[in-house]
Amino acid sequence: MSPQPSPRSRVLHVAALLLVVLLPLQISVHTVGAASAGESGRSARSPKVFMKLGQHRVTTDQRATVKVALSTRGTRSAAATRSGGLGTGQVKVSVVGGGRAFGKLAHLSGGKVVVRLPRLPRGTYEVRARFLGNELLGAARSRARTMRVVRPSQVDDPGGPGGPADCASSEANVPDGSDGRGGCFPGVSNTGPNAPASSMSTYTGSCSITKPDVVIESKVVNCRTINVGSGASGFVLKNSYLNGGIIQSGGAAKFTVRDSFIDSGVQYPACSDGSCPAGKYACGDTGNATTDCGVTGSNFTIIRTEIINSNRAAYCESDCLIQDSYFHGTNLWPDRSNEAHASSVREEQGLTLRHNSLHCSYTGPFVNDEIGCSADLTGYPDFAPIKNNTVDGNLFVASSGSAYCSYGGATSGKPYSGDPSNATNQKFTNNVWQRGTNKKCGTYGPVTSFDKSRSGNVWSGNVWDDGKPVAPAM
Repeated sequence: MSPQPSPRSRVLHVAALLLVVLLPLQISVHTVGAASAGESGRSARSPKVFMKLGQHRVTTDQRATVKVALSTRGTRSAAATRSGGLGTGQVKVSVVGGGRAFGKLAHLSGGKVVVRLPRLPRGTYEVRARFLGNELLGAARSRARTMRVVRPSQVDDPGGPGGPADCASSEANVPDGSDGRGGCFPGVSNTGPNAPASSMSTYTGSCSITKPDVVIESKVVNCRTINVGSGASGFVLKNSYLNGGIIQSGGAAKFTVRDSFIDSGVQYPACSDGSCPAGKYACGDTGNATTDCGVTGSNFTIIRTEIINSNRAAYCESDCLIQDSYFHGTNLWPDRSNEAHASSVREEQGLTLRHNSLHCSYTGPFVNDEIGCSADLTGYPDFAPIKNNTVDGNLFVASSGSAYCSYGGATSGKPYSGDPSNATNQKFTNNVWQRGTNKKCGTYGPVTSFDKSRSGNVWSGNVWDDGKPVAPAM
C-alpha cells in the first residue's frame, strides 16, 4: 500500500494542476484580446462603395434597380483575405424625394448586391447606398445619384404628360427645368452617363474604329479623336466619358452617341500677351490644329448626351438626329491668334434637332474681330445648300455674346446662297428662346436668315420664355 501524501503535499499538487490549466487559458485570453484589437483596426478601414442606377428615369409603373459593389483595394490583409469577410455585410439603399424618405436593407454576396426599389410616385429622388460595416471593414457610403420617376408616356415622348415637379429645376424654360409641355428640358441631371467616371475602367482599344458594330460602353475614353472609318457602320459610344471628339475618317458610316459626356477641352499655353494662364480651353482654334471638336460628320445620332469645351458641340453635314441633349460650356482660348467662331450646333442638310438645350456660352474677352459665338444654332451655305432640317421643341439659351441665337439658312453672300434649294424645307416648330438680360436672346435678336417664303419652310409654335410668340426674321 502506497503511503498517503501529507496535507502540504496535496496543496502543492493542486496548485500545480491549477497552474497547468490556467496558464494556457491566460495566454488564450491575451491572444483573443490582441486579435480583437487587430480587428478593430481593420474596422477603421472603410471600403469604397459604388452604386449604379439601372435607369436614371423610370415610370410610375416600373421598379428601379440599384447595383451596389464594394471596392476593398487598400484594405486587405492576410487575415482578412483568409476570413472571406470582405465581401459580406449589409447595405442600406436610401431614397429621398417627393416628400418622402425610406431605406431598404440588402445582404452583400461577394461584395455585390442588386436592390430592387418599390414603385414610386412621380418626382425627383436622391438615391444613395451605405455599407453598414462588418468585423473587418468600417461603414462607408456611395455618392448620391438622381433618379426621376415620370408617367409612362414620358419615357419615349419628352413632350408627353408630366409637370414641373418632375424636373430637377423648379424654374421653367431653363436646362433641367420644365419645357412647358409636360417634360423637362435637358440639363446635367438628365443627360450623360449613369455613374461617375471614377467607377469606370479606362478604354484601351484603338481610337480608329474600322470594323462594324463596335460598342464602347461604360468606359473613360481618352482619345483626342475617335475616327469612325468607312467600314465602321454601327459604332456606338454608350454611357461613357470621352475626353476628345468624334469624326468620320472617310465615308459616312452611321454611328451613335448615347447617354454620354464629351469634354473636347484642349491644353493651351498662356496667352501671348500674358492676359490668360496656360490651361484647358475649348477645342476649336485652327491655328493650333485643334479642329477635331465635338461630334462632326453625317449619319450620326446623339441622344441624352452632354457636350462641353468645344467651339462646336455638333456639326451635322447630312442626315443626323440630335435629341434630348445638353450642349454648353463654350470656353474659348482668349488669345489674339484664336479666330474660332463658336456655336452649339451647325446644320447643313437633313438634321432633326429635337428637344435639346443649346447654349453658346462664350462671353469674352473679345480679343480680335473674329473670336466669339455666332449663335446657339448656325447654318451657313458655305460648303453646301442649307435644307431639309427640322428644329423642334428646343431651348435656345440666351447668349449675350452671340449676334443671334439661331440661323435659318438664308444667309447671303455665301458660296451656295444662290442655290435654288438653299434655305428650303426648313421647319422651326415649338421652340423656346430665352430673352436674357437684353430681352433679345442674342445681341440683335432670337433668329435671323429664315425666309418664310421659300419652299417647304414652316414657322409654328415658337415662343419666348414668357410665352409670347417669336416671329421669323430675315
